[in-house]
Amino acid sequence: MNLLIKFCLIFCTVSITSLWAISEGVEYENLNKQLDGETNSVIKAFSYTCIHCYNHHKLNTLGKVKEKLPNLEYKIYPVKSFTFGEEFAQVYAYAQFQDEKNKINFTDKNALTQRVADAYFTAYFERKQRYSNSDDFLKLGLLVLKINKTQLNNFLQSKDGKRIYSSYDKASVLSAQYGGTPAFAVAGKYLLRMENIKSLEHLIEVVKALSSK
Repeated sequence: MNLLIKFCLIFCTVSITSLWAISEGVEYENLNKQLDGETNSVIKAFSYTCIHCYNHHKLNTLGKVKEKLPNLEYKIYPVKSFTFGEEFAQVYAYAQFQDEKNKINFTDKNALTQRVADAYFTAYFERKQRYSNSDDFLKLGLLVLKINKTQLNNFLQSKDGKRIYSSYDKASVLSAQYGGTPAFAVAGKYLLRMENIKSLEHLIEVVKALSSK
């Protein structure tokens, strides 16, 4: 069965059970290192080289959660430690800055961050694109952003560039404890065990319960 179809069966179906028993060690575990400034947030840590991240991206999992729980902050942070992860994070940081200026959330399909992620996911998984060096990797991102490398570097040296780029270190904390990507955290305290979450409704109930603890 196609992997995306399998994923849809898990996350796009609605369970007949409306109430879930949320248990530590099953749906979630406590983060070994709590994340500062994230008490009202839901974070997804991802890599453009991760097929499960690509599936979550196409299904807009966090966007669907946001529709049901709109009062939380939703953030999507790239993990820098994967191949050309630092370069991807640089491009993504510029896109995030533009989205912030335009007051567009990460989960919006029109967000520049969404377009950057989609471009690299599509190149990696559908066109099987691989990159020989940093400049080769950055070409696609710069094309999507409609800037040149000098403009990107100037942004990265700015106060906002440093703020956004450094915030992605939180993604490494989640990825390291989870053992890969995608890794989801709620309230800066709880790491979701996605393998034990059986539907989109279940995910929403877990996020709702943990965000109010």
